[in-house]
Amino acid sequence: MTEEIPTWLTKDYVKTALQHDEDTKNILSVESIKVDNPVPKGNNGSCLIHRVQAEYKVKGKNDLQKISLYLKVPTKSGVHEFVANKGVYVKETQIYNELIPKYKSVFGDKWPNILPKSFYSTEYEVVILEDLVEKGYVMGDKVKQLSFEESALALKSLAIYHAASVKLYETEPELIRKCGTETFFREDMKDFFSGMINGFIHKGADECEKRSELKKYVNSIRKVAENVFDELIEISKPKENEFNVLNHGDYWTNNLMFKYIDNKPIDVIPVDLQMGRYASPGMDLAYFISGSIREDVRIEKLDDLLNLYLDKLNSQLEIFGSKKRIHITELKKALDVCGIYSVFISIGFLPFFLADQELIEKLEIKEMSVEEFQNIGNNSCTDIYFKNERYLNILQTRLEEFEKKGWFLNNNN
Repeated sequence: MTEEIPTWLTKDYVKTALQHDEDTKNILSVESIKVDNPVPKGNNGSCLIHRVQAEYKVKGKNDLQKISLYLKVPTKSGVHEFVANKGVYVKETQIYNELIPKYKSVFGDKWPNILPKSFYSTEYEVVILEDLVEKGYVMGDKVKQLSFEESALALKSLAIYHAASVKLYETEPELIRKCGTETFFREDMKDFFSGMINGFIHKGADECEKRSELKKYVNSIRKVAENVFDELIEISKPKENEFNVLNHGDYWTNNLMFKYIDNKPIDVIPVDLQMGRYASPGMDLAYFISGSIREDVRIEKLDDLLNLYLDKLNSQLEIFGSKKRIHITELKKALDVCGIYSVFISIGFLPFFLADQELIEKLEIKEMSVEEFQNIGNNSCTDIYFKNERYLNILQTRLEEFEKKGWFLNNNN
């Protein structure tokens, strides 16, 4: 079903967006626009994605020019109103309109093209981006998860994003902190999110209780739910005199657009910058490793991937002119400190990351009220996600790891 097109999404709106871009500033008029919704149901989150294909005239050319744009438009659901008041949508506009231009001006040619091009929007909270699909990019496969080659590309891109924030923080810390204000793990969000998080963890425990090989971990899993949100609040804060970066905040397969040649990944562009936080790089790494990397790759090649990330991070810090560096022992310590995050993602979110499209379509967050969203962790509508055999098989390996590493216990010592 095609979503209703906003009344403000007109030819004049598109013209104004193009007029503010250096490549299309000579535009005379927008002759036509075609709007559709390219993202399958259930994958929109709390935003709607509109694809706008426009034909326009420019000075000195007789032929019509064409462009395809993606618009991220916040929904008007109860969930939207709540998260909007917490600054989620404002953050992405800040990053595209303030931070990225600052990177370009400070780093010049040293700033690589790792993010989609953005355009000016007259509508508050609406983000306009280039259509990466038209350029040959496709979303990573979240069900199959990422290969070593895909994961390597993703981690190198993440390292560049992290390194840029480290250097800019040296001269403009207030901008990095503004773009990295926590939007999820904080005290005033506890009532809103803790029920969902606790419910998902208990659902994981319920399924483990049914399997003889996982039953021994059930008490440990349920214990995690008792104070997991408080622990996540603590580890998501930047630590003085430690290595902090502007995290992407939602770095997983669905937010990575890959380009392939002969089925081999050659490039990746991260999208969706709503959840940025200024904190340890261990937060982004724990999230990505736990939710996106194929399990055999995670088990066999994690050290290789971490070294690739580290080498890119340190080399990019040098390119950007920062004297800061981080050692592999520091990086692994950061991951260990964020162990509870890995536990939470593996038990509570991985079932949704692995769900196929047919299942995802049954859960449309944008249509939920605040009360429905708050109670989703205890709602039977999500039970089926936790019955995924692949998820439960992955848990068998991970729970053993978590127990050995002590990640079931409080890490904050």
